[in-house]
Amino acid sequence: MYRLASSHVLSSWKSQVQKKQSLANMVAMTDRLTSLSITNTTYSTTTAVSKITSNSDKDISEIEAMFAEELKKQEEEQERKLYKDWKPGYRKRPLDIAFSLEDFENEGKVAKWLPNLHKRCGALAIKVGMMPIWDAWGERHACTVLYLDNNVVMKTFTEEKDGYFGVQLGAGERKKKNVTKPLMGHYKNCGVDEQPPYKVKEFRISSEEYLLEPGTRIHARHFVPGQNVDVSAVSKGKGFQGAMKKWNFAGMPATHGTSRSHRSLGSTGQCQDPGRVFKGKKMAGRMGGERVTTQNLRIVKIDRGRNLLFIKGPVPGQKGEFVEIKDSVKKPLFGTDKVEDSAIFPPLPTFEYDENVDGCGVGGNEIMMPQQEIDPFDPPVEEAA
Repeated sequence: MYRLASSHVLSSWKSQVQKKQSLANMVAMTDRLTSLSITNTTYSTTTAVSKITSNSDKDISEIEAMFAEELKKQEEEQERKLYKDWKPGYRKRPLDIAFSLEDFENEGKVAKWLPNLHKRCGALAIKVGMMPIWDAWGERHACTVLYLDNNVVMKTFTEEKDGYFGVQLGAGERKKKNVTKPLMGHYKNCGVDEQPPYKVKEFRISSEEYLLEPGTRIHARHFVPGQNVDVSAVSKGKGFQGAMKKWNFAGMPATHGTSRSHRSLGSTGQCQDPGRVFKGKKMAGRMGGERVTTQNLRIVKIDRGRNLLFIKGPVPGQKGEFVEIKDSVKKPLFGTDKVEDSAIFPPLPTFEYDENVDGCGVGGNEIMMPQQEIDPFDPPVEEAA
């Protein structure tokens, strides 16, 4: 059965009564106006002029005002049904019936994190390398270490002024003598001319609520232990490579008459018709050096003091290069037991940092991802039926 909140049921009943009263008023008004007749009396070469004659006691100006008022009400009703203020992820119509009172309390709010609609600021990190991490069960995780080096918000973009919401983020540090004067002028306007950033990146944001104030610093605790992230960077350049390495071709036979063409590409076309090689054919060529995004990488551990992220799995890019970190688009894991405290939302717009802990440069403030209750080395055996 439905659980109804008394206050909301009362408001719904009142709205229905008001609708019935307005309908009765409309019927009464139509009865009064049945004696009206509209005739065209004066004509011109362009448009016809209408004259209103009435048998009622009301003046013509009053009748015209009544018509204008009803037309205005109809236009307002049609305008309201367009839902111009509606945003994806929110309700269009007011909530009347629900299973719990929490649904009424959360009306007009986002109930869960929708990664395809909600976007907040990411972070820039330096790829340090890889190392193993063991959890409480003794399971080994091969992790990539990412260092968030001096991430600071330089500038914000608003929909009113720029047409979209965004944040310009700077990371690292560059020597002043290596920065051009025009770029230094931009850094001065953003208030980072004393420590010019090495890397500058802009992140798009979905709502004004997620905007960060200029000068805000982003640390490793901006992310939640156990959540999934997407990491983007320029992959390692491999140079000119053959088809076996670049496209994972099988190659030619190792024996049976094959001579000095074991790693050959093989056939690349057809006969005289079409008599050419189609565009886009997988052949030998330059490999790597492209922007690559690796999705659904889980954060195993966060070191708040040293601003380190330990991410499970490999990450594109060379050691020492900057990578971009964002909340996962496909599987963020928010609202599950795999995230710390089963958090439904990430820290918005960012985490409330502790100056004595976050970015202090001292280790020891480490947070592991939540551990599973079942021993991975001794899973329960289900008996056959």
